[in-house]
Amino acid sequence: MIRSLLFLILVALAGCSSAEAISVQATAVGDRAATIRGLAERIGAQSSQPEVVTDAATISLEAQSIQKSVGVIHQRVTQVRDITPWWATLLQWGLIALAGAAAVYLVHATGIGAAIRVAIGWLPRRKVNEAEMAAATMATDKPETIREWIAMKRASDKEFDAAWRKTQQEMKP
Repeated sequence: MIRSLLFLILVALAGCSSAEAISVQATAVGDRAATIRGLAERIGAQSSQPEVVTDAATISLEAQSIQKSVGVIHQRVTQVRDITPWWATLLQWGLIALAGAAAVYLVHATGIGAAIRVAIGWLPRRKVNEAEMAAATMATDKPETIREWIAMKRASDKEFDAAWRKTQQEMKP
């Protein structure tokens, strides 16, 4: 179901433009008029009946007129403006936004975003503060203790604080 819907959307967006369709059809009409003109001239040359020769000449002139009209169409088709329907433009931008959101989600979910931040040296200030506090609790010459690190971590990270409170409740007798 989704594949067929996606296919229909792509076909609708990839359809040829109006100017191109007009040009292709005008070329086909011109080619058919040339064929008709050639056949009419051959009939007129081979026939000995005056009415057939006259009709063949008339057909040839009409075919020539059609060919001239096709030439005018080819000249004027360059002035035709293709206008994309509003819904196709909206759909296009919606798909672009969806692709962008999917890319952002993948970068975030896979951890590539964090790896890029570390690689370029951009670390969030909160993480730097936590690392400094953790280093201070490990150093023997600093007065900070693990209790201070936990208090700082609980104040800066609401999820950690909730997990800490839950763990403390479970550990009470």
